[in-house]
Amino acid sequence: MRRFLWLFVAILAGIPGNHPACAAPSGYFGLDLPEHGVPDRVSVVRRLEAGKRETYASFDGPGCIRHIYLTLSKPIAPGALAQMNRKIIIRIFFDDSPVPQVEAPAGDFFGAMHGVNHYDINTPLLSVQQWSGYNCYFEMPFAKNARIEFETGDSGMSIYLQVDWQRYPDQEMKEQRRFCASWRREMPTQRYGEDFFMLDADGPGQLIGFVYGVRLIDNTDRWSHGGADNIYVDGLGEHPAFIRGIGGEDVFGTSFGGALHPPDSHQWVGMPYYTHEDTGEARVAQRLVGYRFFVPDPIRWRESIHLRFGTMENDVCATVYWYQSGPRRPFVKLPKFEALLPGVELKRGEMDLALPEHGSWWLNGPIENADDSAIRAAAKAPLDEKFKAGGEGWVKQKSDHGFTDFNHTYRPHQRGAGIHYRGHAAQAVCVLDADHDMTAQFQITWDDHLILRVNRDQPMDLGEHGAFRTAKVSVPLKKGANNVVLLLSNEQGSNHGGWTFAFKATTPEGKVLVPRAE
Repeated sequence: MRRFLWLFVAILAGIPGNHPACAAPSGYFGLDLPEHGVPDRVSVVRRLEAGKRETYASFDGPGCIRHIYLTLSKPIAPGALAQMNRKIIIRIFFDDSPVPQVEAPAGDFFGAMHGVNHYDINTPLLSVQQWSGYNCYFEMPFAKNARIEFETGDSGMSIYLQVDWQRYPDQEMKEQRRFCASWRREMPTQRYGEDFFMLDADGPGQLIGFVYGVRLIDNTDRWSHGGADNIYVDGLGEHPAFIRGIGGEDVFGTSFGGALHPPDSHQWVGMPYYTHEDTGEARVAQRLVGYRFFVPDPIRWRESIHLRFGTMENDVCATVYWYQSGPRRPFVKLPKFEALLPGVELKRGEMDLALPEHGSWWLNGPIENADDSAIRAAAKAPLDEKFKAGGEGWVKQKSDHGFTDFNHTYRPHQRGAGIHYRGHAAQAVCVLDADHDMTAQFQITWDDHLILRVNRDQPMDLGEHGAFRTAKVSVPLKKGANNVVLLLSNEQGSNHGGWTFAFKATTPEGKVLVPRAE
């Protein structure tokens, strides 16, 4: 009996989240923290007047924030201070960074979205309790210092802040990664258009997860019919990866669109907020929030990560959490306070900053491709010159860290979870400029059937991949401009019709040639 008991304890100790109390919980993300932490706490109760921006807590390093508790002005009744948590911004800075590693409306940072004061969230990383008891347990290491500041809009409010952290006196902080979080909103998102943009970051890093909120305004299609998460990893690295979901619901572990979903909160996935609101339309509108944390199934990257979420025409917002080494590169800027509020128009691009430049392609499609007939025929046809002037039928698309996704341009107008052009093909055309005659190395990652054509040379059939996999091929380039054509089919595949390729061309000297669509 005693032997069985010890075996049972050993098994529990090996499960994440079941370590003895004396052990640090850094096993979730593998942070390299000093061994001996001295516990400390900062508790602040102070009113911040309207239109002010102030530092509320400062920490000398090396150290690591373990827990943040926040509550705002006490509501008299549920909804009495509606949207108050959208009228205050939280920012967190590490190691004298001029750019905040964390920047979001306070409620949204803790998972309370749409300006709703409270709904239950019970996870190892986020906890929300009545009325506005906001808690997070993300580990936030720093070497020199850290500080937390708040900024208010047109309403002043009392702020109750408590931070539990550990000091590491006479020890070195070897961990290079820093915690980051960013919030973005768009209203209205595009219907049958570009997916909702959530994250673009350099590496190395690790995606922790995200909280995603939708206020349905589209009176034709449900929120989930735009698709799910699309995660593009290391497009210019040695091993690009593309992760694609089915519909909005599978990301959060629920089913059938979350169309009639009782709110619940589970360990790593959940939909803690779900309600119907009468908007005066023929049917009530869904309002929902889901979360997804990649802890048992980590997503790490070396070079870059780009994250989008399929959507229809709705009011969408998201907070994304990640770790990364090196300076954080902002990809969004917060709008004026009134544009933070749900229901207020905030068009695509108004929050967005310029992303790194990795070239662009001309795209043409979709092409009927029964039995692969069209893709083979197109590979043998003369090169269509219209793309040089952006002629009829050609669409110019930027490359995101080497990735080009046809689904961003070609989406059938049909209802369903992540509907795509199955049984079709499309072509992408670019120009590569070489400063001398050479043999370059092309690294291309795709699924389904791909044919490559360079200049007037014979097409190269690179074959079919059943999943998103990489091939490398040596290609002769002439001095000057070289035309490159990729022909890619699209079937159901293992990634629900993902129609994406990652492309990198490298010279013998190791220079990466940037594709251009001009």
